[in-house]
Amino acid sequence: MLVWTLLDRMTPPMFLALRDLVFARGRFLLMAVVIVMMALMMVLLTGLSSGLVDRNISGIRALPITHLAFEYDDKPTWSNSMVERAMWEGWADRPGVMTSTQLGNTMFNARTSKDEPVTLALWGMEPGSFIDPGADAGQAIGGDPYGVVVSRMLVAENDVEIGDTIVLDRVLTELKVVGLLDAHNNIAHTPIVYAPFRLWAEASYGPPGGPPEGESLPDILYDFATVVALQLEETTDIAAVDEELFTVALDKPMSFVASTGYKAERDSVRINQGFLLVIATLIIGAFFSIWTIQRTQEIGLIKALGASTGYLVRDALGQVSLLLAVAVTCGVGIGYGLGDLIVERTDIPYVIDIRAMLISGALVIGGGLVGAVLAVRRIARIDPIIALGQLR
Repeated sequence: MLVWTLLDRMTPPMFLALRDLVFARGRFLLMAVVIVMMALMMVLLTGLSSGLVDRNISGIRALPITHLAFEYDDKPTWSNSMVERAMWEGWADRPGVMTSTQLGNTMFNARTSKDEPVTLALWGMEPGSFIDPGADAGQAIGGDPYGVVVSRMLVAENDVEIGDTIVLDRVLTELKVVGLLDAHNNIAHTPIVYAPFRLWAEASYGPPGGPPEGESLPDILYDFATVVALQLEETTDIAAVDEELFTVALDKPMSFVASTGYKAERDSVRINQGFLLVIATLIIGAFFSIWTIQRTQEIGLIKALGASTGYLVRDALGQVSLLLAVAVTCGVGIGYGLGDLIVERTDIPYVIDIRAMLISGALVIGGGLVGAVLAVRRIARIDPIIALGQLR
């Protein structure tokens, strides 16, 4: 026992692992390429999923809010919520409410000045309010009663410019483009057009073509919106206000779920990532299981010479960890470079998130280690006498 312990301590760490990596470099290189591809797929899938989700809720994410108050419903959504003036004015008067304003949302089919059909989300808000995005080019809303600010997707896909008009189908309301935003501000994958609240209300609830000449629309038309945008202090008694005003206030991340398709998209991507991790675990586990079987006689000989099972297991796991670390680093690096090219040269929805990339790489390493641990358990069961007897 003393001799075995001394041999175990005198053997350099990962001596066998490094020797195998050099001796069977072709096999390990092939395995490394497979791991690189898995890490690359995880990174690209993460970037594409983040981009897909961002195209769904980027407009909501861009709002400088802490909460959104919807009309009371078990599952509130942007498409079925309608709040009244008493609700948004009621929220404004409550303790802990730093600022609030109404926000209208309506989906429209429309046509541009170039007679191109478009689908847009018309957002109505008070000009100059805390949710007014301003404009990166041209003017913000408010100067022209029919002036609107359009976001990047509408500009990129439909060649919309300042001075163009957009005519809403059915209601025939004409919107004049006075400003542009550089951001992809969308909701439910639909580009947002920012308009003065009164213009939104007239387009959403007014008669087609607006009021008859010389007449004005009734004031009750402007007493309805979709949600109440809020900035709340942490001490605000949200439940009490909701109960009193018949609303349901959701914090910003929870309000994402109210956007059509958001939850389904997020869950689908997570399922795909889960399957990819399972595949990585199985492939890496299978590789090292076969590799261990091929080395059965060698491991038996080393055990007979006095190496402990613990040393051999640590050596094997060190070999796996080194291979995984190098291959996953390469995969993540390639994924970062490809993602940068996608963002710069295409309009594909893709988001470069370093933190998400690192998490994806760590998951691949974790899955690979799980598979390797299941594989190297065989080392503990190898009997030196039986292994050496296979040479006869």
